[in-house]
Amino acid sequence: ISPVSLFLLPLHVVLLELVIDPTCSIVLERQPAEADIMDRPPRNPSEKLLTAKMLTKSILQGVVVFGASFAVYYQGILIGPDNARVARTMGLSIIFIANVLLVLVNSSERELAFKTLISQAHDRVMWTVILGTFAALGVMLYTPLNSMLKLAPLSLAQMMLVLGVSFASVMWYELVKVYRY
Repeated sequence: ISPVSLFLLPLHVVLLELVIDPTCSIVLERQPAEADIMDRPPRNPSEKLLTAKMLTKSILQGVVVFGASFAVYYQGILIGPDNARVARTMGLSIIFIANVLLVLVNSSERELAFKTLISQAHDRVMWTVILGTFAALGVMLYTPLNSMLKLAPLSLAQMMLVLGVSFASVMWYELVKVYRY
């Protein structure tokens, strides 16, 4: 594979950091406490903040999102090296959108993401961050900036595939919540 066909270029990693870190920080810090928080026993003070269970969950979610985005990228590359920009764009877009969905899924250990979304419907900051992420993605894909970023505009069918894969790569954890609680 030639360097032109790389999945993520250094600039894309920087862009991901510029989106992922603020999204997680701003949105997750603003989440209200869960309704049953006072009914739960307190956390053991000797317990570490980052538990093996939490680390395993985070790694598993990250691996699934990476696997989904890379699989779409790889399928695009198999079409031909001339498709590298479109394949890269689809893979990167999946990571961007999955990040927004991960924030919603991980905002509660017990409540489903749609319930969190409904309870936060009035939070302008959350919506600004979420819509800002989608707007930034739109600017990167559908303006002349895409050429500089080595990306390509996506067709409606490609964008629908990206949305579907992003949704599937994150929302499986909602089934875990339903099963567990």
